[in-house]
Amino acid sequence: MSSSGRSRTIWGRVVSRPKKGDERAIRRNTCQVCNAEIHILAKLCKRCKRLVDRVDPRRNPDRADRTRALQRAWDGTGFRCHYSGVRLEETNRGDPRYLTFDHRTPRDEHDVVVAAGCLNDMKSDMSEEEFRAVVQAFASHSAGGKFDERVLRLAHWKR
Repeated sequence: MSSSGRSRTIWGRVVSRPKKGDERAIRRNTCQVCNAEIHILAKLCKRCKRLVDRVDPRRNPDRADRTRALQRAWDGTGFRCHYSGVRLEETNRGDPRYLTFDHRTPRDEHDVVVAAGCLNDMKSDMSEEEFRAVVQAFASHSAGGKFDERVLRLAHWKR
């Protein structure tokens, strides 16, 4: 504590105790993802922390990689899908635009992006390049062209 008794060091940060009734004296941080005002000891706001901490029982996700993915997806008002640019839904799991974390290369825990749930499900065990090639071949076929079957030689497909 300082000689005034109004500050102390917590985890390397000097925190001042406000005078009774003086809310202006409380120091704040901003969220690393969305820049919302947060408690001085926090790194993420409740909204972003809830997203980073979503549990996938099959994996042990890296919180820093997920935080970086959220930072890249943040547009100032919400999160956007890496593949489509569509605004993502954060709470309704039944919505096709539900925010999910996708491995750009299957099973690579450190290369993650934020994606719409329906696109993440479609991408499945494909790398980003394979996924884009399959989508383009499908679009060509849907427009009356021929589907190039060579795009189905998938390196990461595990079924």
